Amino acid sequence: MTLTTERSTLTFAFPESGPDARLHVAFPRTLRATDLANRAGLTADTTLRLAQGSPTGDADAVIPMWQSEATWIDFSSPHQHPFLVMIGVDGVNAISGEKFTGTPDFESDDYIEVPTQQTLASYRTGAGDHRQFVAPSTHSRQGPDPRGTLVQLTVIPMRADAWARRRRHTSTAGTCILCDISRAERARAQPRTAVPRMIGPLESADTWHPTLIGSAAVRIVNSLTWESLTGRTPRHSPLTCADYIDHRLPWYSTYGESTRGGTTRGGTTRSSSSPVDLTP
Repeated sequence: MTLTTERSTLTFAFPESGPDARLHVAFPRTLRATDLANRAGLTADTTLRLAQGSPTGDADAVIPMWQSEATWIDFSSPHQHPFLVMIGVDGVNAISGEKFTGTPDFESDDYIEVPTQQTLASYRTGAGDHRQFVAPSTHSRQGPDPRGTLVQLTVIPMRADAWARRRRHTSTAGTCILCDISRAERARAQPRTAVPRMIGPLESADTWHPTLIGSAAVRIVNSLTWESLTGRTPRHSPLTCADYIDHRLPWYSTYGESTRGGTTRGGTTRSSSSPVDLTP
């Protein structure tokens, strides 16, 4: 397995399973929504940049984020090659809320299957609630957490022989590449864009490769931690009160931050800076 980090994408490649076995992982930017019902309708205006390395040396990339923004995880397989993906957030399985082990539990369905399920916008905590992916608070009395939030990914490709068999069975009329999944299963295999829910495995356990396993970790840090690491604030523009008004979502004073380019704390003017390469 090889892992590459581009400006906005992590790419897992498994050449042992053939040229189709590539999975792209990106982090689109969106607004924060405390109401779960509002999260399903959120859209992205850009994709957050990835800088290689991490402040603690235990991650492959770091993402600086403002307090006014959230992200979700977007998975794509260019040739529709299936992958089993497990996600952990600070040591907790994002689907089950149990301890993250990196080993799938096929009975509890504590993973997602790409490309059938392509997004994860909320994660389950150990306490059982569902949260958006956001930067650690800059308003904590104990100060910002210099480590940030650790997002762990475990990726397992479909076996090469199973993928070859799947492709042979695919109709030339352009039907779903997952053609041997029943129609009923496809109907309930909706992307987990809001609240992670148990839908049952779509693939049998022996479909996945038993030894090819890829892993990566991404740190999400806030603006203060990023400035302490690089000597500058995140260069992409933060979302503003005006953005929240446009989407009829509440704006909280804790979302406001000062930038070196135009936006004042809690203000509504947009920064004049444009996205640049965040790699130090």
